[in-house]
Amino acid sequence: MVNEQEESGNPVGTEQLSFSTQSLAPVLDPAKTTARGENGGSELAAAYDVLIRYDSDTNEFQPRLAESLTQEPEGLRWTLKLRPGVRFSDGTPLDADAVLRSFNRYTAAKGDGAAIWADAVETTIAVDPQTVEIKLRKPWTTFPSVLALGYGMIVAPSAGEGETFKPIGAGPFVLDHYSPNEERVFTARDDYWNGKPNIARLRFIALPSSRQNLETLGANGVDIAFLRGYSAAIYDTIDKGFPGYFNILNSGSTQLVNNRDGRPGADVRVRRAIALALDPKVIDQRGENGVGLPTKALFDERSQWSTDIQGLPYDPDAARSLLDEAKTDGYDGTLNYVALEDPRSKSIGLAVQSLLQAVGFTVNIVPANNAGDIVRKVYAQRDYDMALGGIGLYDSIPFVGLQGTLGSTSSSNFSGYSNPEMDALLGHLQAAESDDAFRQILGQIQTLWNETVPSVPTSALMIFVAWQKDVHGVVPTATNIMLLDKAWRG
Repeated sequence: MVNEQEESGNPVGTEQLSFSTQSLAPVLDPAKTTARGENGGSELAAAYDVLIRYDSDTNEFQPRLAESLTQEPEGLRWTLKLRPGVRFSDGTPLDADAVLRSFNRYTAAKGDGAAIWADAVETTIAVDPQTVEIKLRKPWTTFPSVLALGYGMIVAPSAGEGETFKPIGAGPFVLDHYSPNEERVFTARDDYWNGKPNIARLRFIALPSSRQNLETLGANGVDIAFLRGYSAAIYDTIDKGFPGYFNILNSGSTQLVNNRDGRPGADVRVRRAIALALDPKVIDQRGENGVGLPTKALFDERSQWSTDIQGLPYDPDAARSLLDEAKTDGYDGTLNYVALEDPRSKSIGLAVQSLLQAVGFTVNIVPANNAGDIVRKVYAQRDYDMALGGIGLYDSIPFVGLQGTLGSTSSSNFSGYSNPEMDALLGHLQAAESDDAFRQILGQIQTLWNETVPSVPTSALMIFVAWQKDVHGVVPTATNIMLLDKAWRG
């Protein structure tokens, strides 16, 4: 927490609290909208709450809708006890049967992380109305993390599907109305399990620029603002004394490389040449005026998961030599590079183009008009050689992020990278029994990453969720989602 406020006395009722985020979730369904703070996670939590909350002070997961989550001594069985008396906003009970139904629905819809769940979870059983038993087929030490995200956002049986779907959950708020690209408004529940929220109305709007978020916050146009990636604006927000929650998104700015057959990046020599040709400090100077967090390591040095293994160095001579080898074997040196047209991304794209062309590549920048273009071309169609994007490794869910990015069978493996040795290391990471063991395996993953270069991180990203100085009771959880049932202004 940054610029923490002093004790503020007893909460008072607040007519409305407004929250500007990077984008409004088009669908308020946890199986279809990835639960991340920047693109709908706080909206999802408002409607559904979460079974488990990530406590950033202790780096541990704590019960929320759940009363407890315990692991049996053999390590393959988890028991989830539900908090008694919790009801969905339609009045029906949030019981074990509803939880199982929501789990199965999420898996069938292939929500974010569903492939990991399907691979690791053998059975889920309702022991009694308040108890769910989850049996694993393999060790998964950080299993609670998935119950803090999509799997932990329980959808009521009455929600329906398709065009009839309604966001019915057990959260503190119910949806009042949604105007695409304009606003999403919630109203407080009188019968929320943890007491009626202090806020009568909760309004979300989208302001994609961090500078725009700061200016709107400063003009008292919003109560809470989500700033991501524009370091100067985040520093300015902190310097102006706004309180909030500061976090770092590891590998948040990454030069994504398509590893698939038929693409230049199918040749590991080309991938290594790209990595060795890039100087993250130069890219940071161009894109962030030198105040960002440049690094080629998967986890930034400020992360709890940082290791002693660094990313590949800047070595243009070695890059040129590898590229020459690939050209001798028939590669023409051309790369089509997809990048957004906003000023920051454009500056980074031009820096990357310049560095790569200095060692002999020919880089054609393919402009993307908006983030949706990037998602479509890179993550859906996989139609790119290189792209300016992000891997996004949150400290709260490192295994989930790495498995999704690197797993050979992962549906979210945007690069097409496939390596049996990496798959084995991910399995060891999943089963790691201590933080030290976890970091040791992360070091091995970083070493293999340097050898095989799935893509090239060039910077971690700053994230700052800021609020007005008289806003209180905002509680962060995993992936920068904010829980707002106890928030108030006064």
